[in-house]
Amino acid sequence: MACATSLSLVVFATLRSSAATVDGSATATVNQLLATIGKLRTTTDPRERNKLVTSIDASLAIQKLSQQALGEQWSKLDSRERTHFVALVTQLLEKIAYPNAARFFFSFQVKVLGEDAEGGRHIVRTLVTRPDGGAVAIDYVLDPTDGRWQIVDVILDRLSLVASMTSQIQATLKASSYRGLVGQMEQRLVQNGARPSP
Repeated sequence: MACATSLSLVVFATLRSSAATVDGSATATVNQLLATIGKLRTTTDPRERNKLVTSIDASLAIQKLSQQALGEQWSKLDSRERTHFVALVTQLLEKIAYPNAARFFFSFQVKVLGEDAEGGRHIVRTLVTRPDGGAVAIDYVLDPTDGRWQIVDVILDRLSLVASMTSQIQATLKASSYRGLVGQMEQRLVQNGARPSP
């Protein structure tokens, strides 16, 4: 399995934003994420890159997404194992997903269409235009967390990427084991020149 976590979450950070058209805190979070990933492509200073990556991480509810993807398996893990799994997910995003996103999707343009409230959540609706003229709707789902907004899902043409990621991870757990899943994630990091978190 080409790590489901990395493949599914990459869309969280793949697009360069046009100027914000809606004034809202959830929209501001999305626009900040998109602008930051755009800077990541052209920044060579290691300290500046680390700041950008940290900013992107903060925009995503990585622990919540990790817990949801593992489902019942999460409750079977001790605190050390949970911390390790979240660290692996974070590493996959930082070492693989973010750079790939910045490199391959920099030419996309995003138009913010609006921000809607659904219960406690907000949904930021965007339209992504490709260089060939095609367009795709991408909605960002955000939850309030500790006084700020974090992205908890991305809906790509009505398909939940978190649901897709969860389905892939659950399939791997069923076919193998939790240790097998972690081993695949660690192997993916090694293949990309990164040292997995201990």
